[in-house]
Amino acid sequence: MKAKVFLDTNILLDLFVPQRKSDAAVLILTAVKQNKIEAFVTTQSLLDAHYISQKSGVGYPDYARLMKELRQYVNIGEIDILDFDFAIDHHTGDLEDDAQYACALDACCDYFITRDKDLLAHNSDLIPMTVVSPEEFLEAMQDN
Repeated sequence: MKAKVFLDTNILLDLFVPQRKSDAAVLILTAVKQNKIEAFVTTQSLLDAHYISQKSGVGYPDYARLMKELRQYVNIGEIDILDFDFAIDHHTGDLEDDAQYACALDACCDYFITRDKDLLAHNSDLIPMTVVSPEEFLEAMQDN
């Protein structure tokens, strides 16, 4: 069975911002393009990534080109009111992260891939989704 992964905003930035370029993020995107894994992001992440990319010097034409390519391979969802309510009820200190996490749960993702150290502490036996860094995800995929 193909793994379902949620890509946090910081992983998108690893792909879009040259100063942040990450081999692990590129390998994950390559696996998505090869249909080895199924990836999800939110419109919120896409908007946040644009804002941060722009502040990092990535021009809109480059961002738009990357977005059009990404849209061919990645499922894009929205944070709805139920995700927002979940985030409020299960607030851990960062409401946006909590809402992203809820959206990933809705999509039945197996993995939530992030570089956020606070989110990496969210693993629980009660939740069937594992929060991992890109490097940890790649390692887990090699083990399978």
